[in-house]
Amino acid sequence: MRAMKRINLLILTTLCCAFVMAQEVDSIADTTAVQLPVWKQKLYCGYNFDIYFHHDSKANTKENGWSITVEPEIGWKLKERVYLGMRVGGSYQDMYSTYTYYDMMADKNYTEDLRVMRGVWEVTPYVRYRLKTMFNDKVAIWLEAHLYTGMEFPRVLNGNVNGTDYDGLKYNVTYGAQVSPVITYQFSRKSTFQVFFSIMSFGYSGTTRIYADKPNEYTNDLIIFSGKLRNLVANQFTPGLYGLKFGIQKNF
Repeated sequence: MRAMKRINLLILTTLCCAFVMAQEVDSIADTTAVQLPVWKQKLYCGYNFDIYFHHDSKANTKENGWSITVEPEIGWKLKERVYLGMRVGGSYQDMYSTYTYYDMMADKNYTEDLRVMRGVWEVTPYVRYRLKTMFNDKVAIWLEAHLYTGMEFPRVLNGNVNGTDYDGLKYNVTYGAQVSPVITYQFSRKSTFQVFFSIMSFGYSGTTRIYADKPNEYTNDLIIFSGKLRNLVANQFTPGLYGLKFGIQKNF
């Protein structure tokens, strides 16, 4: 009988100790959560990097070039699966073109070379929705919709601009809307690696060319899996990081 009482007392003591320890752990977890302000749980920043190689061959024009873009970003975790943010980007583009045209007076074809450098600034507000998580929530697939507007400032480095879009051009205004997938990998609480698949995007883009001595010109295009993907299928590209953008997202 005494042995049973001792066993019951031991069990009761063990359960009381476990309960107290669990309460202490919960208390520590709650304290840790309280110590992290809401803005640190919701606000994030980041920086993205994009490099793009271009090759396009048409009936009378061949184009080769590349661009490099850096885009800082800031955002807010609106809900568990919904993020709002904005990117501000600057890029450098270098494009080399060869134009072939027919001169009726001379009855012969002529070839002109043109090299243009562009400085580009662009603002991109976006909303991102998480579709799926994998591998213990480390990997996530998102669908991002964004608007963008920006300005391009071309500078002709060499070549003849007569008869081209650059003849008398002051600057371009760009704008559009786009939807594309994003894949992220969270390797710590504060750091997430992200890859933008702009090559698989669809949406709308437009450009207004502002000229010094003639009326402005407007062009627009529907983006269906991106012109980059169409070029890729037609083998009109230079190997490299093609239509992808990489970045790091940092929590506070």
